[in-house]
Amino acid sequence: MIDEKIKKYTYLSSDIPTTEELERVKEARERVLLVIKTRWVLLGIFLLYGLYAIIFYSRQGAHQLSPVLKAVPVAAFLVAVAYNAWYHYSYRWFAKIRRLNLIQLLFDLLFVTVIVHFSGGAISWFWAMYFVLILEAAFLGESIYDPWAVGIGASLLYGALLTAEFYGVIPPIEMPYENNALQQNFNYEMLKWAWVSVMSIIVAGIGSFMMRRIKTQEEELRRMVITDSLTGVYNRGYFFLRLNSELQRAKRYGRTFSLLILDVDNFKKFNDTYGHLTGDFLLKGVAEVIRKNLRRSEGYPKYDVDVPCRYGGEEFAIILPESTTAESSLTAEQLREKIRAKGAVFVAEKLRREIESFDFDGKTVTVSIGVATFPEHGATMEKLIKAADDAMYTAKKQGKNRVVIASRPE
Repeated sequence: MIDEKIKKYTYLSSDIPTTEELERVKEARERVLLVIKTRWVLLGIFLLYGLYAIIFYSRQGAHQLSPVLKAVPVAAFLVAVAYNAWYHYSYRWFAKIRRLNLIQLLFDLLFVTVIVHFSGGAISWFWAMYFVLILEAAFLGESIYDPWAVGIGASLLYGALLTAEFYGVIPPIEMPYENNALQQNFNYEMLKWAWVSVMSIIVAGIGSFMMRRIKTQEEELRRMVITDSLTGVYNRGYFFLRLNSELQRAKRYGRTFSLLILDVDNFKKFNDTYGHLTGDFLLKGVAEVIRKNLRRSEGYPKYDVDVPCRYGGEEFAIILPESTTAESSLTAEQLREKIRAKGAVFVAEKLRREIESFDFDGKTVTVSIGVATFPEHGATMEKLIKAADDAMYTAKKQGKNRVVIASRPE
């Protein structure tokens, strides 16, 4: 049921979302839930303040409050409660969250504007709530442009309200303890509108700048946590995380995927002969060739479809979503041949300026690759890794520099 609603209300790259898309959906849902919870807090504050104000108005001049002044804000509050309850119930149906969040924030702007009107309009204190919504958009929105959209929306709505009140399209509400004559003072209203507009833009700019810095730093930290510092491909920890995610996705949607485990042949001998720094250059070259021959989505945001990881030492693991054994074998052969052709050249170019006495002409770098496919060769993460690993060692025993497909489990 939920999956059908995802397809109905969202755009995904295909009928079966990728693991990366599912992760983005999950993050987006967490973000919209934060918006909903934040709104519950704000509504709670409005309720407490409303009760607090009623106590003082009742003690001093409750007769000044018209039935409309009493009823409409209450109705607006109940509408806000109702739509927030609906969002809280239904937000899991949606995956394209940014549009949903902007719609919610538009409702919030309208709600605050109603409160501003019924608390005095030009003389209301509640215009400061616009800033809270702008900051909410900055910290909980998906895009750095969200606070700008809310800030401009706040300025336009507040200006429209003051204009409508000044020209009598909407009768201004008189408030106790305030100078109600200011509601018909054009200069005062223009100064007030300009102040709220300028402050809204400033708050939007600050919020956008802060979140851009925070998100940049978060992305950099995330990159450092999940990538191997030497080769630039994903690290072992991320490999297990992503393999488990792909396995669960394949089980959920009845799909298949493949796993390659690749080992550089004679790497210890190469390392002992030329040194560890040279060996590092070799591993970087192998990783570069792997990355250039795997699938990648160039849409926004960009992400790797195939997932190359450094499994350990000179071993690499590659997750190939939506790939059968035959497709995976072809990819492995292409990788093997390209590493043969380019790996030694890459290392030679790096070493040429440092070790001029060495001649790499005629030397080659080879790899052995094991291939395993879910669910053909293993229905669990452990069995799939073992199947690919055993196939890779079989390739070693058969003479290296070859691809071996895992045998079917008995």
